[in-house]
Amino acid sequence: MIKSISLIIILIFCCGAYSQDNGMKSSLPELSGSATGSDSQSAKRQRPPYRVLRTQYVGRSTVIKAINPDNGVRIRLMQNGMDNTDIEDFSLAYDSGTEYHYGNIYGIENSVMPLYVKVTYRSWNAFHAVQSDVSFELVIYHPGTWDVTIFN
Repeated sequence: MIKSISLIIILIFCCGAYSQDNGMKSSLPELSGSATGSDSQSAKRQRPPYRVLRTQYVGRSTVIKAINPDNGVRIRLMQNGMDNTDIEDFSLAYDSGTEYHYGNIYGIENSVMPLYVKVTYRSWNAFHAVQSDVSFELVIYHPGTWDVTIFN
């Protein structure tokens, strides 16, 4: 009985030491997988195409680059799978370009990148019980037209 308990303890101890030892030896460099031969460090230093800075009372959002040669952003407000047309105090702040409004799409055209955009408005929740001050801020670094959809 004592022999079987001691064998189990040794087995557990050895397995633990073996897994720790393997963890230390697994520091091999990763392959970058690029055809040009550039190292993985330069790929890590590339800036993402956009960055969401802050959201408040936003359920989710999508930012997609559209196929369009112009620089700008198109913003669409959604709630419960439909356009959110029951908003108040809409405000669009940006650092370059011209603002436009077409139906339920708010936009900025002819902008210079990087483009800072802040969208604020007051909206009812899905049950029309409470109003919230929605805020969404992002910076777009890459040129092009970007479609932003805000769901709340």
